[in-house]
Amino acid sequence: MMQQMADNPLAIDDVRDFFAAVLARDAAALQRIEASAGDCLELRSEGLVFSLPALHAALDPGQTLAYRDFRKLLYASTLNQELSAFDAEVTLFRSSGKTDTSLYCLRQRL
Repeated sequence: MMQQMADNPLAIDDVRDFFAAVLARDAAALQRIEASAGDCLELRSEGLVFSLPALHAALDPGQTLAYRDFRKLLYASTLNQELSAFDAEVTLFRSSGKTDTSLYCLRQRL
């Protein structure tokens, strides 16, 4: 499970490691999701459904990386390519027409 250092800004590796832990049903990752219940971060039968602000808040509670920079980090990354090693991907779950209010889903590929 990822262990972000308090002084180090959130990195794409932290996001990937968290997603890998969720896919492996790691207890600490599941507790983090449960602690964020109601904040657009929830484990469903489809997979982990989340909004980008909720994912940022769960992974970076100390706000070591500004949300705007977190969003840029995600979009500039090869996260879905890296997740293919786990037979998983992040897909659009429900579009609101705006990035910040749309929901995404980390899911196992069929």
